[in-house]
Amino acid sequence: MTPLYLVTGFLGAGKTTLLREWVPALIERGVRPHIILNDYQNARVDAASFEEYAALVEPIAGTCICCGSREALFDALRAAPLTPESVMLIEANGTADAAQLIEIFTADDATERYTLPIQIVVVDGKRWQKRNWNNRLERSQVQTAGYGLLTRRDEVSSERASEVQAAVEDLAPKLSWTTPDHLSKAAHKLVKESGSLPPRRFSQRNKDAEEHHHHHHHNHHHAEHHFASMEVPLPDRLPQAKLEAYLRALPPEVLRAKGIAYVEEEEEAPVYFQRVDGPDSISLKRIRSKLEFDPVAILIGVDIDPTRLPMIEARA
Repeated sequence: MTPLYLVTGFLGAGKTTLLREWVPALIERGVRPHIILNDYQNARVDAASFEEYAALVEPIAGTCICCGSREALFDALRAAPLTPESVMLIEANGTADAAQLIEIFTADDATERYTLPIQIVVVDGKRWQKRNWNNRLERSQVQTAGYGLLTRRDEVSSERASEVQAAVEDLAPKLSWTTPDHLSKAAHKLVKESGSLPPRRFSQRNKDAEEHHHHHHHNHHHAEHHFASMEVPLPDRLPQAKLEAYLRALPPEVLRAKGIAYVEEEEEAPVYFQRVDGPDSISLKRIRSKLEFDPVAILIGVDIDPTRLPMIEARA
């Protein structure tokens, strides 16, 4: 069977960054990673940031894979061209219910080729439990995790890092803190052992009961958290300062902004940009790819009002 890893964590915690570091480490060890990346609207944006490894990524755009994108997830799992050296890495979007995903991967026969899920939660050391009404969701995402990765350690004091780790350990007492290198070693070991594991067993499920449970979860989760997203087309080319000014001017209900743009300073190469939880956390990364992309900003947040969004033009 193929090892299956589920990467969870709140919006902007660093899940995609973890995968970008983890994938080459796996390849160096002879492991063949398959990546399913779920995100709001345009998952292809994040897929492009993998550059030379983009062909390994299956992007699933839309709602979270525990609800509206569930069938797309199952299709991707069934269609993956697995080999004895394969490992499946699934990045859930930042609003996913980790416990529900664990249940799906455990009980549905779409996962019969895979091991039981191994959850890794990515925890933002700087913003942990500073999510206002989303703190409860962030806490729930760590409770089923076997591994934890603390990000932005260099942006907080050692006391803050220790406090965050202690809070996470209280919620997930069996969690082990990890690094991309440790994860690659563990995955390599599991790949070597997976051929000797017994096959999964799936009992006949009660369809009515399953549909009732799914319907309840869908209404409760999304009505409670009010997550939404939208795409904003960008000019074909614009100055970098203009792009950064636009990102800084976004209203506070935009929890995260990301996308692809063509800035004048980078000549022909596109850049992958993101802004996480505030105007002072903007980053741009040049994409080394021959593919052409539509310049677009993806805005993720709570009850975003389109009339409050700033305007962006190529030049003032």
